[in-house]
Amino acid sequence: MKLKFKVTLIMLMLMSVSLYAQESFTVNGVVTSSEDSEPLPGVTVRVLNTTRGVNTDLDGKYSLQVANGDVLEYSYLGYASQQITITNQRTLNVSLVQDNSILDEIVVVGYGSQRKSHLTGAISKVKNEKLDQIAVSRVDDALVGQVSGVQISATEGEAGSDPTIRVRGIGSITGELSPLIVVDGLAVDNDYLGALDMNNIESFEVLKDAASTAIYGSRGARGVILITTKQGKEGKTKFSFNSYTGFKTARQSDAYYSTVAESAERELAATGSISDKTAYKQLLGVDTNWQEIIFDGGIITNRSFSARGGSDKNKFSASLNYTHDEGVLLTDDFKKYNIKLKLDTKVSDKFTYGASITPTFTDRRRFDGSAHDILRQPSWLPLYLDENTIQFVNRFRDGGKYANAQIGDYAIQRMFDDYDLIAGMPDSDSPDSLGGTSITGTDISNTSNTNPAAKVLERDRTDEKFKIFGSMYGKYKITDNLTFRSSFGGDYQSSKFRRWQGVEADRRGASRASLTLSNVNRTHLVTENYFTYDNTFGKHELAAVVGMGAESWETNVNGSFGAGYSSDLLQTMSAADPLTVTANSQNYKETLMSFFGRLNYAFDDAKYLASVSLRTDGSSVFWTK
Repeated sequence: MKLKFKVTLIMLMLMSVSLYAQESFTVNGVVTSSEDSEPLPGVTVRVLNTTRGVNTDLDGKYSLQVANGDVLEYSYLGYASQQITITNQRTLNVSLVQDNSILDEIVVVGYGSQRKSHLTGAISKVKNEKLDQIAVSRVDDALVGQVSGVQISATEGEAGSDPTIRVRGIGSITGELSPLIVVDGLAVDNDYLGALDMNNIESFEVLKDAASTAIYGSRGARGVILITTKQGKEGKTKFSFNSYTGFKTARQSDAYYSTVAESAERELAATGSISDKTAYKQLLGVDTNWQEIIFDGGIITNRSFSARGGSDKNKFSASLNYTHDEGVLLTDDFKKYNIKLKLDTKVSDKFTYGASITPTFTDRRRFDGSAHDILRQPSWLPLYLDENTIQFVNRFRDGGKYANAQIGDYAIQRMFDDYDLIAGMPDSDSPDSLGGTSITGTDISNTSNTNPAAKVLERDRTDEKFKIFGSMYGKYKITDNLTFRSSFGGDYQSSKFRRWQGVEADRRGASRASLTLSNVNRTHLVTENYFTYDNTFGKHELAAVVGMGAESWETNVNGSFGAGYSSDLLQTMSAADPLTVTANSQNYKETLMSFFGRLNYAFDDAKYLASVSLRTDGSSVFWTK
């Protein structure tokens, strides 16, 4: 926290920031085709360089909050994009012009590629022209607001966490909801997106409807995201270095913060006097904004270096990447180290092969606590005891629980109870009518829990993951129209999960201190072999794909748990009470065998199109003895 403050202060001293407020307003309009003036549904209308955007409805209408100076971009498949700067327009009707060059653009589809003009399904393509300039730690975060019909939202808010991705809404009631991810033709798990470097991405294709995803079978029902990585180009080797540094903050709300003075003013207006509790809170002289503590902000940095080039026979691509995202939450931290090597070789006019390998290591410390628990704390409670607040600590409270409190300790609400406002000191034990003792001063606590920030700061939850993704392929041109391609690849992932709950993380102290360790090793192998046929007969165009694929997954999980720690000095399983130590181990395998095919037909320069896709899958999930 101190380092972040110092860095921020230095940056503020070195640069002058000019802030200005812009009044937002709503702009409405209709988007039509310039050819026939018919409305265009599904046009993406977005504010350039932001995540704000909408799609036109069935009548081509849209409505969007904007401000003067914003640039609106209108984009639609088969039409040239158009950009308009906002200058007080409340109504903005736009006419898009068809772009034949866009229709001739090649789009990656399942097991092949097609011209946009020949597509029969809903496919959106996003080129990486400026996506690598967006300061995010994951490539899927950069797609927010870029593709119509795709919802990407951060559900955890932690740096490096997987966002929730939904393609055209929820596609399953009880099953997996995330789309299938395919990188360079091979399926990977969703977590792999956190290992990719945006500087290595060439383009994204999102398959959104049944017609385009059918060739991937049941897994394609949730939508498919096809990712194509960059490869070397013929010519001199080109070196590239990309770097950025940014600051991350969270917007704060006045609803979660009320000063002691504001509370006293409201009480005085309502009752005409100040209660003892309010007077005591004023005496403490503390006003803690817990939003500033939990949302401490951070710095995000990225460094990426690449070299790409080659000849007409050999092309190569190599890159190094480092990303550090401190997030916006307390204890939040994410580091990523990535290397990628890719080689493509043309042996002859008929035979081509290639290979790629991508090792990645991520180190993530997570926010382990409740944001709600911190945000609901009263402003009179300090984070730590200081020279002023320690004099209000009642060392007799709760059987002398706080007798050894000292400056720098976490402040707890109960330790400030039973304060004698008349004597100006904490109330001590005194005899009661039953022969016991009682403390009768002013109470201001509303919970017996420990300090809310201690629940986070005194816990250490980390994830370390090493992943390596590799693939190789061979492509042989049997005839001018018939090609065979065979590929083999997979990924290996070794993950270590550690969760330490310290002595001061819970109000029950050392009795709740614990350590949880888990190791997960996962191997995924996939092979695909298919024939591609493409030919033209006069006005008839025919394209076909037929092939088979096989995948296997093997996962090993080993976990252990220990408790009974007396301090935070030794955070190892051997230091735990042996009677509390437990362990578990799991191993499971899964296989998938698939056969697939697709037939595309176009007549008279794509005036008439037809497409048929077939796939059958056999999975070990349904296997019985």
